[in-house]
Amino acid sequence: MKDGLAPELEGDDAGDGRNVATDRTVLEGEGAQQIVRAHGANFPVPERGFPVEHAPSETFDREAPTYHGLPMLKDPVWVASIAAYFYVGGVAGCSAALAASVDLTGDAGLERLGRRSRWIAAGGALVGTGLLVHDLGRPARFLHMLRVFRPTSPMNLGAWLLAAFGGASAAGAVLGGRGAIGRSATLAAGVLGPPLATYTAALLANTAVPVWQQGRRTLPFLFGASSVASTAALLQLLPLAGREERTVRVLGIAGKAAELVAAEAVEREVGRVARVGLPLRQGISGTLWKAAKLLNAASLALDLLPTAKPWRRKAAGALGTAAALALRYSVFRQGKASTRDVRATTELQRAGRGAAEVTAR
Repeated sequence: MKDGLAPELEGDDAGDGRNVATDRTVLEGEGAQQIVRAHGANFPVPERGFPVEHAPSETFDREAPTYHGLPMLKDPVWVASIAAYFYVGGVAGCSAALAASVDLTGDAGLERLGRRSRWIAAGGALVGTGLLVHDLGRPARFLHMLRVFRPTSPMNLGAWLLAAFGGASAAGAVLGGRGAIGRSATLAAGVLGPPLATYTAALLANTAVPVWQQGRRTLPFLFGASSVASTAALLQLLPLAGREERTVRVLGIAGKAAELVAAEAVEREVGRVARVGLPLRQGISGTLWKAAKLLNAASLALDLLPTAKPWRRKAAGALGTAAALALRYSVFRQGKASTRDVRATTELQRAGRGAAEVTAR
């Protein structure tokens, strides 16, 4: 045997680089398109066409390989304050949209609600900037992110969104939505609010982390619905009366119901690859995910009760706020658990990449 060639091959078949000694080498995987003269029954090769009967993306009834038993990705470098930023940004963005809606309707009965929403948006922008700077390590790094404008980068676009939103929401809160400048600032903050509340989901989905990348289609809807639910829950903790209470109740019911539906959609999408969906069911992230769903469902049940009482509204607000925080921290922890799984990346690629798309199997 020489250079791994089978000794029985002679003439034109010998030394051409395609034939190998099958007693020393196993041909498998997506690059195994060699022609093997003497193959076993477990590795059938047709004379022409694809060299195996199964799509190479299939696992052949065994676990996906690993990179020497080590994770293929590094842990996300974000610290826990970024999960709090997800929550604060969502509340600030939705509050700004609510304030702009109240101003456009001109309803005098909702004037106090609009004023509170403007201040919540401005305060959220300030707190959110502090949380983001804390994660970056020093303020100069946030300023460096504003040196260029790159719409194709969710992180760069998010920094510009936060900067523009912060200025508009602060102007709207200080001016109280009065005058041309105040109304324009409130409207501008309302337009920038929804993108601010959801861009973080796009940021997560554009990483290589399996659980985030697999949920790229449904994660933004979850963050958007949770932002509405979070804002309503926070407002429920404040004194409300008359139309304010009815408006916040309707907002809370819509947001919390949408969040439950979106969470189920995320589970379905991520669970298409069983290994990738493990962080939603196991460990700290799985516990937080289940707790968020239960707390949100309990808050929604209190909102749906026919008789509205102050203690019941505040209890619904407390449960909804706890659910929102648990959800954000669960998603944050899911990313770390997913990168530490030595097979999650491999199984995600084998399930949806390579020849599986070419062969339509």
